[in-house]
Amino acid sequence: MHIPSVPRYACALTLAVAAIGLTLPLAAQADNTPQRLSATIDGKLFESDDSGIMYLVPRKGVLNLMASTKGGGAYPPPSRPEDKLNINCSDYDGKPVKFTFAKSGSRSCEISFNKGVSKKPFGDPEAEYRMVDGKNQLEITSVKGKVIEGTFSFELVEIKTKAKMTITGGTFKAEDRQL
Repeated sequence: MHIPSVPRYACALTLAVAAIGLTLPLAAQADNTPQRLSATIDGKLFESDDSGIMYLVPRKGVLNLMASTKGGGAYPPPSRPEDKLNINCSDYDGKPVKFTFAKSGSRSCEISFNKGVSKKPFGDPEAEYRMVDGKNQLEITSVKGKVIEGTFSFELVEIKTKAKMTITGGTFKAEDRQL
């Protein structure tokens, strides 16, 4: 009796298709909560959309929330300059919490805002802002699995010109999409 042999590439292809089939449901589960972030920055609306938000808990006790101008995560990226807000907090235990820090340089949170991010790798933004002493707060109001919601307001200063900027009325909903 002759049993036909199956070419090796057919076996490899079958395994690859099976592996993709197994990972797709995991990726779909991690990508199911629409993300949003908005705030008023110096009187102008700043919005980010699902593809422009990245929320990570890279290690226990640390929260990173990054948001770029709405449409900034699309391909091709928009031709207009993109702005980015970065929030990095320590002492986060995965539960609702309110961070208030009147003094900049707080060990709790570091906040930065880059206006007009350079399209060149490692290029300088049009303006770079950092948190200063003032009415600074970040509140995580809800934690459900990998999804957090909250509010924020910050006072910042441009590092070169020392021009002040306020961020008020900030709200967000974000999902940690690490697998």
